[in-house]
Amino acid sequence: MENLSPQQKHALNQANIYQQQLQIMMSQRQQVELQIKEAEIAVEELEKEKVEHVFKAIGPALVKKKRIEVVNDLKAGASKLETRLKTLQSQEKRLSDKIRELSSKITGKKSE
Repeated sequence: MENLSPQQKHALNQANIYQQQLQIMMSQRQQVELQIKEAEIAVEELEKEKVEHVFKAIGPALVKKKRIEVVNDLKAGASKLETRLKTLQSQEKRLSDKIRELSSKITGKKSE
């Protein structure tokens, strides 16, 4: 670290900050992926049901709703989560690219 120029030290600090941000985004992405999977499983199970009404948890309460409405709500929620997932993936890519660029400044080599 002592052999680095001030520009390289600055690039290293920035790379560390970006790495932390990337880890947070990766965690958020994993959570969103899990939520999407849970919604897909719930939709599959509800579509197997033949009853007209089901109970939906809203906070601490269970509310009786039409099964088709609950399925549609789950599908809409999953669609929003898919959009969020795409956003997180593009942000991850941008941060990874920045980290690679900063790494090349630190080492003095061109990034590939």
